[in-house]
Amino acid sequence: MLTQFSQSQDLENTGKGYAAHTLITPMEHLAEYFKVFSEPNRLAVLEALRNGPLNVTAVVDKTGLSQALVSKHLKLLTIAGVVQRRPQGSLVFYEVNDKAVFKLMAQAEKLMLASRRQQLNALAAIL
Repeated sequence: MLTQFSQSQDLENTGKGYAAHTLITPMEHLAEYFKVFSEPNRLAVLEALRNGPLNVTAVVDKTGLSQALVSKHLKLLTIAGVVQRRPQGSLVFYEVNDKAVFKLMAQAEKLMLASRRQQLNALAAIL
């Protein structure tokens, strides 16, 4: 069961202007987590990391996105706790923390497709 807890420093650093010790509901936390997966380029970056750790250059090569865009999304994914960064010499490698993220993405895709089918059926019924 999800519970409420006090969040202070983390929210202040997001630039959202929350006061210290604002109570955040479990649903607000969940909504914030899902926002991480709401950007197509970010999903492409995650997909590039599916088979293991990569550096920024390798993610750029796999996604076709710019280096600046890949770096931005990797930073956001790292802050969200979805990805971890691991320095190795002069390079930094990024890796998905929990492969269950890919199951979540696959399940969301199934639900989206089922929803689209239902929408099409409803539309066909009224035409």
